[in-house]
Amino acid sequence: MVVKTQEAARWAVQFSMRFDIYLGTKLLTFDSDLHGLRVGGVEYLAGQDGALIYDKTRALLHANQVELQMSTNTSALIPALRILGEAYAPYFDERPVVESQNNIAFYWKPSQLAAFYNRYSTDGLDYAQREPVIRQAVAFIVAHPQTLPLPKEPLTRMSEPSKLLGFYEGFPIFDGATGFARLQSRLGIHMDTETVMISTPLDQYEADVYELAELLAQKTGLDYSKKKNRVLFLKEEKLLKALGIWTRSE
Repeated sequence: MVVKTQEAARWAVQFSMRFDIYLGTKLLTFDSDLHGLRVGGVEYLAGQDGALIYDKTRALLHANQVELQMSTNTSALIPALRILGEAYAPYFDERPVVESQNNIAFYWKPSQLAAFYNRYSTDGLDYAQREPVIRQAVAFIVAHPQTLPLPKEPLTRMSEPSKLLGFYEGFPIFDGATGFARLQSRLGIHMDTETVMISTPLDQYEADVYELAELLAQKTGLDYSKKKNRVLFLKEEKLLKALGIWTRSE
């Protein structure tokens, strides 16, 4: 599901951003309105069923342009590079690394992927701040097509304290810009710069995520996008008021 309200449409127009990265004659276009990857006018998203963009785009022939979300998240970035025919370290094709997009518990152990995000994460950054980080991340990946020259590291955010903002229906609400409560809380509500995520790192609580999301949708009239073990709302005033954390300074 995608937000369709008039408020969301105004939000999208106000905050939309795009920029291009040329890789020879090929083109990566990063678009803040996308939440996955688009090729030839067809958009590919990760869904509630756990199907990944990586797998959904396996059969695609090479293209000259790929549009994708404005993020360094490898869930869309690696498939985009593959579609363009750009080489990257085989590490990104290892199945546990690919599945980490649905299995956040992957980060309970040190990894090269964690080391990559320690250096190039766009989490918690406003869209206006993301372009230089994304450019650096793409340049790093394409510069090392054989081996990823990074040590295994724990995710830095795991050692940072999380900031609790309050509770809703007994579930904790966290500031998504601090710590990594998405992994440390069995089920939580996470306030990011443009979105509000409800998520769990454990499959047995997946139904609770969707139940809580539906409760908020009914209360606010807002819609949300649904993925495995998580949902996303746009960060709108009526949602913040429903959660009890909105102030006029927001």
